[in-house]
Amino acid sequence: MNQVIKELYDIETQARETMENAGLSKQKMQEEKKRQLEEINVGLAAELEGRMTTLQAQLEEQVKEDIRRLVANNQQQMEKLNETYQDNLSSYAQEIVRKITEV
Repeated sequence: MNQVIKELYDIETQARETMENAGLSKQKMQEEKKRQLEEINVGLAAELEGRMTTLQAQLEEQVKEDIRRLVANNQQQMEKLNETYQDNLSSYAQEIVRKITEV
């Protein structure tokens, strides 16, 4: 009977050790998983930062090009208006004088 009790005690001790080892293994696995997730998050953050920098540079270049195009377009319009004004200055002046003298 003592032998059975001793064996049951040994089995209980082994079961307790197995449960403790399982708990430690689970904890280690959770810590490893947490560490891996942190590494992934850091990697993703770095990749996202790189992409954002690239996109920002592209957008800035696109804005500069749009501004250059608008400036060139405005200059052309101003030149056309000046040409029209110069070409028609005399007729505009005559029309103004005519309207003033009609009164």
